[in-house]
Amino acid sequence: MQKLIHSHPHWSAVESIYHTLQAHGYKAFLAGGCVRDALLGLQANDLDVATDANPDQIESLFKKTVNVGKSFGVMRVLVDGADIEVATFRNDGTYLDGRRPESVVFSTPQEDAQRRDFTVNALMYDLSTEQVLDYVGGQADLQAGILRTVGDSERRFLEDHLRLLRAARFAAQLNFVIEDESFQAMTRMATLVTKVSGERIRDEMNKLLKAQAVPRGLEAMAQSGLMRELFPFRLRDNSWKTSPLVEEAWQALALFVRKADSVEMEKTLDRLRLSSRERRCIEDSWAVWQDALALLNLSMGKKLQKMARDGVAFALRILLEESPENSQIQELFVQWDSWQNLLPRPFLNGEDVKGLLTGKAIGDCLDQAFELQLERGLQSRDEALQWLKKYLKKES
Repeated sequence: MQKLIHSHPHWSAVESIYHTLQAHGYKAFLAGGCVRDALLGLQANDLDVATDANPDQIESLFKKTVNVGKSFGVMRVLVDGADIEVATFRNDGTYLDGRRPESVVFSTPQEDAQRRDFTVNALMYDLSTEQVLDYVGGQADLQAGILRTVGDSERRFLEDHLRLLRAARFAAQLNFVIEDESFQAMTRMATLVTKVSGERIRDEMNKLLKAQAVPRGLEAMAQSGLMRELFPFRLRDNSWKTSPLVEEAWQALALFVRKADSVEMEKTLDRLRLSSRERRCIEDSWAVWQDALALLNLSMGKKLQKMARDGVAFALRILLEESPENSQIQELFVQWDSWQNLLPRPFLNGEDVKGLLTGKAIGDCLDQAFELQLERGLQSRDEALQWLKKYLKKES
């Protein structure tokens, strides 16, 4: 575990923060997911520090800090090129909005562990003694592959409704079984997940869909009722096949909504509050999967123009992965690759037909010219200009 932590790219920053805090009489622990992952032999994404220094003291000790949640005891310290979260041990007050406490009281490591979501996420690592601190039985659950809420399950889910979905995500990420009492509470309280903002649901689903055991997470969502509340179309077919072609979050989401009908798909994209690009890519992928022949029966020039859309190219790569013998898609990718996966600049433009054509005729002409160019029927601008003369003569 120590070797994994020390090999983290941000370890030098954490070590510097630890020495500064210790020199002024404060404790410094690693806390949460980084401890869990290290015990599992995994490299954590982030190293988060927990301390008994309060936010004002943290601000005074470090040259560069960012107030990301000072009233909740959360600061970020910028040191050695790293951005490290440094949070004060705390007790949470009453949760009224199903997301965050109304107030916090700075406390002890033991009390801080009790407010966390799951036992495996409540572990700490004392940087002074190099010992794991476990106040909630997290190590036993880690060894047994069990995901269990800290303390009363209903209370944990009432405090932050996103924890309902996080349970399914961690089941997928860790490939763990959700402990029965925790799961029963998820089932009873599943309707609360609809109160979570679309952005938070989107981020959680992105993490779930890139996890090591996606089917386990999706099954937990289906069995607990979360899927019925959020994505009911998945109950018709909740299967999942991982593809090495998935590199971006939108691509996994595209596969997730692949078998939805148009209304279900649009409703899902509305809920997830995606960027314009992500939404466009998913919609393009979905359209190809619904009717690939509508695309493949176009001329090669038109198909190549469609290929410039990321969602179309991704959807076709998935279809080729599923049916490697599909000669139409194979040939399309051969042609697309010959253009280095990038459309060339058209030989002709609006200035070339200015005053010669009007209205829709301009677009029709330029489209035909570009289509021929993509099909190698026009090899240069000079050839395109000669073609234009013949085109105009024919039209007249």
